[in-house]
Amino acid sequence: MAHRFFVFLISAMVLAAVVTAQPVTLPEIDISGSPDGIVPLPENTPSLFTDVFVNYTKITAPNGKPIHFLAQDAWSHDKILKARNILEHILTDYPGSQYGHSKEAVANAMADRKATMVLFNSSQAARSGRFDRDAVDLFLQSLWENETTAEGSEDYLNHITRDAAYEEVLHLVQGAGIIPALPEFQQEVTIAHAAYRDAGKYTPPPSHNNPIEYYAQQLDVYLDLWVIQPKKWEGRDLKPGEMPEGTAHWGQNVANSRARLLEADPEGYRLVSEFFHPYLTYTPVLPADFEGTFSIEYNPRLIYTYKSQHLRNVSLSGSKDAGLIGNSSANVLTGNDGNNTLQGGKGDDQLFGGKGKDTAVFSGNSSDYLIEEKDGYTLVMDYRVNSDGMDYLVGFEILKFRDQELEL
Repeated sequence: MAHRFFVFLISAMVLAAVVTAQPVTLPEIDISGSPDGIVPLPENTPSLFTDVFVNYTKITAPNGKPIHFLAQDAWSHDKILKARNILEHILTDYPGSQYGHSKEAVANAMADRKATMVLFNSSQAARSGRFDRDAVDLFLQSLWENETTAEGSEDYLNHITRDAAYEEVLHLVQGAGIIPALPEFQQEVTIAHAAYRDAGKYTPPPSHNNPIEYYAQQLDVYLDLWVIQPKKWEGRDLKPGEMPEGTAHWGQNVANSRARLLEADPEGYRLVSEFFHPYLTYTPVLPADFEGTFSIEYNPRLIYTYKSQHLRNVSLSGSKDAGLIGNSSANVLTGNDGNNTLQGGKGDDQLFGGKGKDTAVFSGNSSDYLIEEKDGYTLVMDYRVNSDGMDYLVGFEILKFRDQELEL
């Protein structure tokens, strides 16, 4: 009888545990006190998270709910910001586009599902079993530290690491946001994937031969990330020929550039360009130790400009002397506490010099411009057509023209 009672008692305890067990979730975490919006996980965070992750950030959807980022210890703030910037870019409304004109429903769907980017140090860290995915109530998508590059880093400038950040963040958006909120759009992506696959232009392994992987690859190609092959993949040196030239993703995709995408997969190109802006909407803040000049104007002598040409705005940080070169878009270029040299290039640009002795550079002679000094800013207007446009300057001491320099 005692034995039966003992078995009954254990069974009741197990049943009670099953009934009362609740998925583990994240508490409300305030990031407002951090200059960059990245904070250590607070003390009231369940140990299931703090045993694995150290830092946290988020963006807030229009419905007021968060979309989370959890980062392990190898992730620098610059790389965390890169991942968050990409999500903000993807969710930025694109007026006039077919599917991206309002992304409120996508962002809200993600927040309702507690969408979370889990930023692991490596694939090995993600697969170690330390983090129990099944115990949480979050919609998870992983990204490794050693497959992410931050603008202005040596890795980025030398195009070393295969940058998977755009692909993986889009996976989260598509899985938790686009599929539930924009089913018609997802259906078009599914049809385009099947057509591209059946034409023999998309040949990934079966595990990746699906509409979600396909659409993320086409975004990578649209951003020209594969025009030149990377040198490392997840920290491993790539062997010569391992990534066939003129293709993307280990030869799985016959398109490797925006121009080639339009030619090889016009429907895929349409579906990317009807949801995404033609340029990157976020403003990267370059690392504080960055020196030299960072260009967002395409220059075949600078390997990274295949990627950076799609930016419109850039900011320096720290106090190193450094420069920025804009492109033909309307750029916002922001200096740091050092001596900066900023060149807006074509288009109507906004240049902010900051502290230090700062120089604004122009392509023509001083006689080609009308210069007006206002209260707190300077306007420099190019008389020539299709040239430097009208630039709004704050915090500059020197204007450098082709023929002379003028002090303000």
